[in-house]
Amino acid sequence: MTPDARSPAPLRSPALGGSDIGRCLTRLHHDRFTPAAPVSDDVRDRALAAGIAFERSVIEAIRATGTRCEVIPRGAGAATATLAALDAGAPIVLGARLTGDDGALVGYPDVLIRLPGGYAAIDIKHHKVVGDRGPEATKAPLEALTDLGGEETRFRSFRRRDLLQVAHYWALLTATGHATPTPIGGIIGTDEPLGCLWVDLGAGDAPPMDEYRAYVEAARAAISHGSAGGEPLHRAWMRGECRRCDWRPLCMAQLETADDPTLLRDVDADTRAELADRGVETVRAVAALDPTDDPTVEGSTVYQARARTHGALLRRDPPGGSLPLPDAPVEVDFDIETYGGVTYLAGLLTTVDGRSTYDPIVDWRATPEGERRLLAEVFERFAAWDPTRVVVYHWTDYERRVLADAAHRYGLSISGHDSVDAWFDACAVDLCDWARNHLVSPDGFSLKTVAPLCGFHWRDDDPGGLQSEVWFERLRDGDADMDRRLRMYNEDDVLAQLAVRRWVRRHDDGSGPGSTIASVTEWPITP
Repeated sequence: MTPDARSPAPLRSPALGGSDIGRCLTRLHHDRFTPAAPVSDDVRDRALAAGIAFERSVIEAIRATGTRCEVIPRGAGAATATLAALDAGAPIVLGARLTGDDGALVGYPDVLIRLPGGYAAIDIKHHKVVGDRGPEATKAPLEALTDLGGEETRFRSFRRRDLLQVAHYWALLTATGHATPTPIGGIIGTDEPLGCLWVDLGAGDAPPMDEYRAYVEAARAAISHGSAGGEPLHRAWMRGECRRCDWRPLCMAQLETADDPTLLRDVDADTRAELADRGVETVRAVAALDPTDDPTVEGSTVYQARARTHGALLRRDPPGGSLPLPDAPVEVDFDIETYGGVTYLAGLLTTVDGRSTYDPIVDWRATPEGERRLLAEVFERFAAWDPTRVVVYHWTDYERRVLADAAHRYGLSISGHDSVDAWFDACAVDLCDWARNHLVSPDGFSLKTVAPLCGFHWRDDDPGGLQSEVWFERLRDGDADMDRRLRMYNEDDVLAQLAVRRWVRRHDDGSGPGSTIASVTEWPITP
C-alpha cells in the first residue's frame, strides 16, 4: 500500500526490540513516525562506544572460560541460525536474533545460555547492577554462569529496565519453545568481580514479568495508533529518560507551552492525571495549592512550583531576616576535575576584599602518580590556612569523597587534622547543601541550574562534567585547545559558586544576606 497522510511509512521498523522495552511511549512514536535531523551528542556517543567496548570485553572473558559458544553470523539468516543452535543444544549462543510469532517483537540478546529445562538470556550492561534494595538475586561468576544458587544479593532497584529487557528475551524464547519453565534473566554489570546477577522475573510484589507484559500491550497500542497518522497516543511527560533523548527539545517546547505539571520533580503522568481530575492542570495551579495539606502532592512539590512560576530562587525561611551564610576574611572556592576516577585538576579561587584570583593545580597525565603529587600540593595548602580566617566552599560532597578516598589510597593526610573528613568539617562549607536547606529552586540544585538564576553564565557553550571527560580525551589525542577549555571550565565552576554567594548577599536590606529574597511561604509573591 502506498503510504498517505493517514498511514505514514515508519522511519524505522515498527517491531519492538530489546532496546525499546521500558522506554517512554511518546519516544517510541517519534522514533518511528516523526522525521528529524540526526542529533550530535558527544557525551552520548562516548557512552555508547564505552558500552560496546565493555560488552566485547565481557564476551571475550566468557569465551576464555572454555565453554563452547555458538556465534550467530549477522544477516538475514540470523533468526534461522539461532533456532538451529537452540535446537542443537548449544551451551551458549552469542549474537542471537529472536523473533515473535507475528513479527511484532524482536530481540538481540547479548548471551543465550542453556540452563536446566531450557534457555535464558543474559544482557551485558555498562553500569553497576548490585544494590542495597531491589529484587532478590544470586550472583554467578563468569566461569560458572549456570550456577543459579550463588551468592545472594539484590538487583539495583533503579535499573529495573534491565530486567524488562531480559523478560522480553524470555518471552521470545518461550515463543520458540526453548525457554526455561519459569521466567529468569541474567544481567552482567560493571560490579567487581564480574559476574551475572540472576533474577526470578516472576517473583516479588511487582514481578518484572507482569510489568513487561503490561508495557508491551501499551507499546503495541502506541505504535498501532502512530501508524494511522496524527499525534502520539500518549502525551509527553518529563522523566529521567528525557535528559539524553533526541526528542527532548520537541517535548520540552510542548510541556513548557502547556506549563505542564510534570515539569516538577515528583510529578509523573499518573500524578498529573490525579491533579487534572481536581482541575489542577498547570504548574501555576500547583503553586496555588496548600503546601501543608494537599492530598495529591507533597509540600516540596508545591514550593518548587512556586519557584518555577516566579522564575527565581526563593527562600525556604519565613520572610525577612538574615540567612546564615558562613563567611571569612579569605574565601576559597574549590572544584576538582577527574577522569577515570583520577583527579587531574584542582581549581582554587581565592577572594580577599572583593578581589578574586584563580589558581589551578594541574597534572594532565591523570595517573595515580600524578594524582598523588597534585593532592599532596592541595593538602599542603589546606594545612597552611588558618580556619579562623579562611573558609573553603565546594558544591556537593564530591570533592570531599574523592579526596578522602585518595588520601586513604596514597597514605596522605592534612597536617593538623585527624582525617580529610575532619578538615572538611572544620574548614569547608558544602554550598549545595546550604542552598538546599535555605533556598527553593525551580529545577533542582545542580550548579548549572542555580548559578544562572544568580546571573552567572559559563563561557563554554556546552559545560558539564561528562563533557569535560570528552574534552580531556581530545587533549590526550593531541588537541592542545582543550587545555585552555578545561581550565576555563573549571574556573567558571568556582566563579559560579562565588556568584551564588554574591547574589544572596546582594539581597540585603540591612538585616543580613538573603533578607530580601522572596519567601516561598507567601503566595502569590507581590513584586
